[in-house]
Amino acid sequence: MKNIGQRTLTLADGRVLEYTVDRGKRKNIYITVKNGRVVLKLPLYADEATGESFLREKADWVLKSLRPRPSAAVIPDSFREGAEFTLAGERFTVCCELAERYFFPRFEDGRLVIAWFGRYDDIDKDSFADAQARLALRRRTEEIIRERFEKLTALTGLYPKKVTIKKLTASWGRCSSTGNISINSKIVYYPTECIDYVIIHELCHLRHMDHSAEFWALVSRYCPEWKRIRAMLG
Repeated sequence: MKNIGQRTLTLADGRVLEYTVDRGKRKNIYITVKNGRVVLKLPLYADEATGESFLREKADWVLKSLRPRPSAAVIPDSFREGAEFTLAGERFTVCCELAERYFFPRFEDGRLVIAWFGRYDDIDKDSFADAQARLALRRRTEEIIRERFEKLTALTGLYPKKVTIKKLTASWGRCSSTGNISINSKIVYYPTECIDYVIIHELCHLRHMDHSAEFWALVSRYCPEWKRIRAMLG
């Protein structure tokens, strides 16, 4: 891309739009917005004033595209009392309930309820709630993802040799050449359609170990809206 410098456009209502001009071998004028950067794409010999006029016409769309989208998932740093989080599309709040005897944390009515013994002054409540919540979330994560696998393997007729659910740092899922699939446990905080997309994506790798047209055609068969869903994952 041949950039000819940063530009600033002041709109009629006073809003300021920063953009970069890119001239290249193309017939039409168009705009791209990616990673917070606006690029005005011009044909080699197009008048820059014409490009600016085009940008003004599309300013509302450009500014809307620049706004950060709300996350499809809510994941707190700590699951202390009062913390909110999402789980498979549902929103929950961590709640500590005074109890005489211990019970395993339970999900009910939009809450993750944790047994708290107020008489134990030497226990940090936030740390206790966080540890108990994570314990419950590990169990529920396994349940949710394995339930989705059961449904989607029956739908696709594609069966992995082994499924592992764990933290992955660089991907939502992995499929090995030996037919083993790993799923990033963090996906459970996203809506069910996101969980399903990740599982379908990896199941389709059992047939196509690449991202060829045939692979995406297979993904589209079982998840027609995969592009919209993938955008939710960032």
